[in-house]
Amino acid sequence: MKFLFVLAPLIVAGLSYVMFREDGNIKKLIITFLLLWAVITLAIVGNIMRSIGLLFVTHIMAIVAAYGGIIYYVLKNRFIWLALFAPLMTMAIYLFLVWVGNEHLPTVG
Repeated sequence: MKFLFVLAPLIVAGLSYVMFREDGNIKKLIITFLLLWAVITLAIVGNIMRSIGLLFVTHIMAIVAAYGGIIYYVLKNRFIWLALFAPLMTMAIYLFLVWVGNEHLPTVG
């Protein structure tokens, strides 16, 4: 499983380079690498979710869907917004659950 998290960014980077050589669209290349950077960052930061197992598995599936969304963008030049925002939403749900679950912290306001 871990090799997929190493292999997937390399596949996306190679595929985006090949598509850049084919059509010469620098804007698409920059957007692809920014999306790839964001998904890799969310995959690394998502390891803090291991305490909530089901949410962690959901986050991993969302990361895989985001990689698929990036590949779809590279090939078809269309965004799949749900796939790209899914890891961000699982992270937001986790942060909300942590915020609500910390009763020992003083309330804001």
